Amino acid sequence: MILQARFPFFPVFPDTDMSTQSTPPVTATTNPAPAATPGTVNSMTGYAHQSADTPLGRLDIEIRAVNSRFTDLHFRLADECRLLEPRLRSAITATVRRGKVECRMSLQRPRPDSTDALNLERLAHYVELSRQIRLVDDSARPPSVADYLRWLQTPEHAPTAGDATSQALDADTLWQHAEPLVQSCLQAFQANRAQEGAQLARILREQGSRMRTLAGQLRPHLPELHAAAEARLLERLQKAVQDLPVSIPADETLARVRQEISLLSLKDDITEELDRLDTHLQAIDDALAAGSPVGKRLDFLMQELNREANTIASKSIALSITDTALALKLLIEQLREQVQNLE
Repeated sequence: MILQARFPFFPVFPDTDMSTQSTPPVTATTNPAPAATPGTVNSMTGYAHQSADTPLGRLDIEIRAVNSRFTDLHFRLADECRLLEPRLRSAITATVRRGKVECRMSLQRPRPDSTDALNLERLAHYVELSRQIRLVDDSARPPSVADYLRWLQTPEHAPTAGDATSQALDADTLWQHAEPLVQSCLQAFQANRAQEGAQLARILREQGSRMRTLAGQLRPHLPELHAAAEARLLERLQKAVQDLPVSIPADETLARVRQEISLLSLKDDITEELDRLDTHLQAIDDALAAGSPVGKRLDFLMQELNREANTIASKSIALSITDTALALKLLIEQLREQVQNLE
């Protein structure tokens, strides 16, 4: 209201504290997201979690992301899932272009049914493996009864006769069951990021529209403001000339004064800055319409907008222009904070 009193054509925004305005929280969905369409803007923050029962056990995967200047991947994988890290990395990098992403994955193997009967076939297998080890190394300690019972209860911790080939086959088998869940989780993750990105894009367009309103309302009043500034300056210069101890012809004095005033008017003209401001705002709309990735480009445009606002403030010849420049800088800072969340 203070700006409105000083500057009659300064717009009054709704009673909303834009400095604390934030995007409404977005809940992750576990439904597969539709294919990305041109013009989709993604946020760098997102979350998705899914789990499913497979023949190997219960697979659980969680993907979350926050802002980052580059692509930064972190994995928290259970021992059984560590072999899948290269494939998980490839799947995530094919989807995410920027952001700090954390992926958690675990496999809960089914436990054998509790029964008093021993699996004699498996027990004989462990006994035979123990005998072969002692044939190679006489000093090897034979397993105890507790060791055999533990191996029967947790086969994944039992000794095996596997080699590198069987390990690779195990990784392929695990990925065969995990890949559908990973892709489904990534689709839900992308849907979450796209939903939040759409909300951020809407905020950016609204803020850009407010900036256009400020510039559009100031532009028609520039001739009037320049005329008032020239009249004030002419009056001060004429008074200063009258106080000089030497006499100068009035016509010569007036011509020289008007020449200096014209030069100052050209120097303080902000029409070019307002034109470039409109150009940058149009570039923002074009970038949002093109879709991700837009974060770095918009960050550069924020710097250009801030440069134009600073120039307008430095060329101010009236309080109304200063008020407009300050309002523009406030909106630009709010835009910059939102742009930091975009991919």
